[in-house]
Amino acid sequence: MSKQLILKKSVIAVALTLVSSQFFPAYAQSSAQAENKGGVEKVVVTGSNIKRGADQETSSPVQVISREEITAIGASTVKDILDTLTANTGALTDLGGGNSFASGASGVSLRNLGKGSTLTLLNGRRISNYGFADGGQETFVNIDTLPTEIIDRIEVLLDGASAIYGSDAVAGVINVITKREFQGVTLKGGARQSLVNSVMNKDQTASITAGIGDLRTDGYNVFGNLEAFHRSPYSDRAIEKSVPSWYTDYVNPSFGVKSSYSYPGNYVGRYPANYADPALAGKSFNTPAPGCAPENITGGLCRFDQYDRLGAHAEAKRYNFFGGGRLNLSNGMQAFSEVTYSDTTTSYYNAPPIMQYTGSASTWYSVKDQALKSFTEPRLPVGHPNNPYSFPVELRYRYADDPNMFKSVAHAKQYRVMVGLEGSDYGWDWNTAVGAMASTADNQIRGPKHAANYLAAVLSGEYKFGGQNSAELLNRMFPTVVFGGETKQVFIDARATRELMALPGGPLSLAIGGDFRTDKFNAYVSDNIANAEIVGYGAINVEGSRHMSAAYAELNAPLTKALEVNGAVRVDKVGQTETSIVPKVGMRFEVTRGLILRGTVAQGFRAPNAAETGKVALSAFQNSIQDPKRCATAQAMYAVLNASSNPLDKADALRVRDSLGCATSFAVSTDGNAGLAPEKSKSYNFGVVLEPTRDLTLTLDYYRIERRNEIGTKSVDQVLSSEDGVPGSVQRAPVSADDQAVAARVKELSGKDLQFSVGRVSALSQRYENLNKTRVSGLDMELTHRWNLGSAGRLSSSIRANYQLDYRSWDTVTNDYTENLVGTYENYRYNIRATSNWKKGAWNVGGALTYLPGTKLITDKYDQRYTAQGCEDRNFPADYCKLDKDYVVDANLSYAGFKNSTILFYINNVFNRAAVVDLRASTSIPPVRGRTARVAYEYKF
Repeated sequence: MSKQLILKKSVIAVALTLVSSQFFPAYAQSSAQAENKGGVEKVVVTGSNIKRGADQETSSPVQVISREEITAIGASTVKDILDTLTANTGALTDLGGGNSFASGASGVSLRNLGKGSTLTLLNGRRISNYGFADGGQETFVNIDTLPTEIIDRIEVLLDGASAIYGSDAVAGVINVITKREFQGVTLKGGARQSLVNSVMNKDQTASITAGIGDLRTDGYNVFGNLEAFHRSPYSDRAIEKSVPSWYTDYVNPSFGVKSSYSYPGNYVGRYPANYADPALAGKSFNTPAPGCAPENITGGLCRFDQYDRLGAHAEAKRYNFFGGGRLNLSNGMQAFSEVTYSDTTTSYYNAPPIMQYTGSASTWYSVKDQALKSFTEPRLPVGHPNNPYSFPVELRYRYADDPNMFKSVAHAKQYRVMVGLEGSDYGWDWNTAVGAMASTADNQIRGPKHAANYLAAVLSGEYKFGGQNSAELLNRMFPTVVFGGETKQVFIDARATRELMALPGGPLSLAIGGDFRTDKFNAYVSDNIANAEIVGYGAINVEGSRHMSAAYAELNAPLTKALEVNGAVRVDKVGQTETSIVPKVGMRFEVTRGLILRGTVAQGFRAPNAAETGKVALSAFQNSIQDPKRCATAQAMYAVLNASSNPLDKADALRVRDSLGCATSFAVSTDGNAGLAPEKSKSYNFGVVLEPTRDLTLTLDYYRIERRNEIGTKSVDQVLSSEDGVPGSVQRAPVSADDQAVAARVKELSGKDLQFSVGRVSALSQRYENLNKTRVSGLDMELTHRWNLGSAGRLSSSIRANYQLDYRSWDTVTNDYTENLVGTYENYRYNIRATSNWKKGAWNVGGALTYLPGTKLITDKYDQRYTAQGCEDRNFPADYCKLDKDYVVDANLSYAGFKNSTILFYINNVFNRAAVVDLRASTSIPPVRGRTARVAYEYKF
């Protein structure tokens, strides 16, 4: 039997074990139904403002992650919880790197439509967006700021809901619902660590929840929850043995190899043709600088272990607080308040910067001057105290005077303060609140070079290579650069519901409401970036504000006991953009007991945010872009250099292939556009709910979302591929001295005359436009079952799955939809999660399986790097030119047999599955994975 067949059978066996008996229903109404057998409680379910019987299925699909499921996941963070959603794709993680525009944050994206099209709520109301906009454009909620232990449940509306909630609810809504009241004191702590490598995946959590007062007897309740989270960092060197061989063979062959850019460095170059010693004239040389320790010399070069410093895992410290209070007033009124506060710090550790002479200028865009800036790394001139030669010489050097100074620290604070009243008068149930929220964030980075100060210190000899240099000098050469952002919002809202009249199926119900918000967003950089003084660093400067007002109405009509129809309409006015009127209609039809048909048709919108319409000046670097006019030549040069026996040629081979053509970097400037129109969408959702028995439920829903007027910029790959047809869209530098030197070396080695026909891309200039569309469709399925085993306990299981039928974005070059992108890189055809849990007395044992199919490596038809031919050209094995299927099995166990105590134990990745081969994996974050354990302890007073 083949290994592949054994693997397939093992996966199937695990899945069958997990679903041998199915989990309790996980839609919103089921838990309430189970808890209210004597009488049906009326509740508000995410996706509607109308109260309804808790045992009633709605026309929209709502997935509920219960407190019990959250505990079984063993989540340390809200991100851990939401990562289990099969509809959550394309999310953001704070591990992405310290140089991104949204460093230090995590976000969620339903239907792969982006974080800006998924609305995240806390107890049904908006929370502040992160202080940074991802990519300088996309505003989103940082889910790392939300507490976990105070959560009662998370309701996920898998349907468009702009008619209910307004802007952003295009792909769906995630509503984090906390406990309504709390009494007593609960302490909880936990720790996680890899069982494969002790330094990996280490984090610790601690929380305290305390509350006093009983609403029924005392008339009030006040409680608070404080949580602390710490994730330990580790270096690449610490996990070197855990890094898979395919990664070092094909993705990052230099991983783990000590760098020739070292301290005190290496002299490299070529003697002049007219050198005094004819025996040396024209010959290349590489010599360690004086002072290099013998143990650091390898292959005739002085080496530096940069991987002992580079951090594959960022350190994180988070403190989250949630407080709530309720007070019964006269005439059935109740006052309520909520306070949230978070403080997060994420530290990314970097290797010390290097001195790397290439002869080519690094370019970046000055927003202030509206012009390109350039910087060329110098050679040490004749007469320099560190130049022992009679001609200018290249020194490959690492500025390791104080390695600990080079890091990026993203720090953010966020809060929401809200007070409100609710009650019942004249047949209306009403609720109103007023509040304020804000988020501030800054990312302080050490390591970039100050162009003028750096050149002055190097060329004058003030900086002593390999010697003692003052902190003041280092601070001038490598100053702290800062990216900052702030968002503020003040809001007031009100809503009311009532029953209008009796219909054959129940009461005709109406909900009305409105809200008003002011929103401000600012993004800024330190003066040294704003003045274009820092090599390679683009700037962002955004000043924007807007007023947002809305009114809405919703009607629910149970025409018969079997047929219920509902509709909603919302009118929004956001800033200077056009008024948006978005309707939604839904239907629920109970064909027979145990069989329900449901469906919705809705429109949606996303208003342009201040980062897109305000006074925007954004300049950023695009990395790893294939230049279609240079890549083939760079690839041919790589083949020659890589075959050389000279270690310097081999070291340069990857640089030549990637930096000079196949994975190049350049500046892209983007301007705001006050004339942007809102993004618009249409969504369709039709499904069936089958409940043949009380304990078995199947839901199957088809969805289709069409979004137009998408705000964005043209794809860099698309612009480059059509460069000749769009004059002025691409700026190129002349063929450089570095290009010519590489060509000369290749000719010297092989006799081949390989020349670049054009220079490197130096810049692209764009602005935000309404130019894109996206069309997605698919199926959501959930199968749940409960099995009462009598004296043997209870077994509950579920399977949740998302199956993508179609995903098409807009091609701005052909002015048409792209091909179906389902099955392209990380755009998975389906996503499956199966869980099973057995409970008996104080014991609780469970497991979970997550399964993803394989995909291609290409992202679209323009992506030529990872086609079959592209992989062959780069000498990648054909079997590696795809992303293989992947699965992970987790297990959990808890025991609550001790007084007031619960002990919890978790194993993630039970079978110790390594990461699948991914030739597109990040060269800065090695794909290490393995079995991990987490233990937690909870004590209740």
